[in-house]
Amino acid sequence: MLGRSSSDNSSPGRVVVVGGAVMDATFRTKQLPAPETSAEALGFSLSPGGKGLMQAVASARLGLHTSLVAAVATDRFGDEIVEYLEREHVDTSLLERVPNADTPFTGVFQQQLGDSIAANWRNDKEIRLESGDVADRREELAGCDVLLVTFEVPRDTLEDTVALAHERSDERPIVIVTPGQPYSDDAVSADTLAQIDYLVAHAWELEPFARHAAFDPDSVARTLLAFGVETLCLLGTGGCNAYSRPMPDVLRVAAPPAIYKESSVARDAFCAALAAQLIDNESKFSEDVARWATAAMSCAASDFPRRNPLPTRRRINDLLDVSRLEGARTSEC
Repeated sequence: MLGRSSSDNSSPGRVVVVGGAVMDATFRTKQLPAPETSAEALGFSLSPGGKGLMQAVASARLGLHTSLVAAVATDRFGDEIVEYLEREHVDTSLLERVPNADTPFTGVFQQQLGDSIAANWRNDKEIRLESGDVADRREELAGCDVLLVTFEVPRDTLEDTVALAHERSDERPIVIVTPGQPYSDDAVSADTLAQIDYLVAHAWELEPFARHAAFDPDSVARTLLAFGVETLCLLGTGGCNAYSRPMPDVLRVAAPPAIYKESSVARDAFCAALAAQLIDNESKFSEDVARWATAAMSCAASDFPRRNPLPTRRRINDLLDVSRLEGARTSEC
């Protein structure tokens, strides 16, 4: 059936994620405290996080053979991160363990319906994934089906990682990049943009690419395509707008409704689902591929209160089935 995952079982696809792995300290609050005041939290959790880590876990939950390349300290929090990844069936053999260093933390204030703000302590003087670390794993990168990369790694590391994926011109992985936490010093090079197959972004993350022009997400999206990005998926609470060079018009895919606003892991679910669908559909991007990935994003938002809201294939397919039934009933009215 179109728009439905081909299988609820494990996909033979292989995914490598290059990104960050941190600890999240999350305070759940009814409202954010005003300056010079305090407020009681409704709940608190301390758990592994980071875009790279969550994309790896999201991919593994979809049955993909997934490895994470990240710098992880050897302190007790680093050990907790590794144990969590192993419980979620993510291969940890490609991690770069860093002795005598402190694990990075993200402090999150999360409201009841999913709105959140965060502050990141990267500890990047101690915890950094260098280009050489990635080069040491070049065979694993070149041999995967999809390479997911986040802006959590230094810009030079990101650019070198994407270039490594293109070393074999005859057969190379699909490259999906997440520009979360945009680089403050400079944007990525034009050569790197031309090597990105899919850029999955929120509108505000595109502002650094506007350079000195007035910021307009639509204009920046088209400029990125002109620089060589194959497809830009612009995500929001309403769904996904896909700008793709093979398509003459913007593809607008509405997200199935969710009570909660987009959670921090919704994009991670989208990226993993996009990878799974591209593997299942012989690397061909289509409206059905975008719809399935957008449904995965909605699942993560809808299941936001759960300890692990990242969806399985069955969960995504069930949501799409319900959406089709509701759409059919609406058409009959």
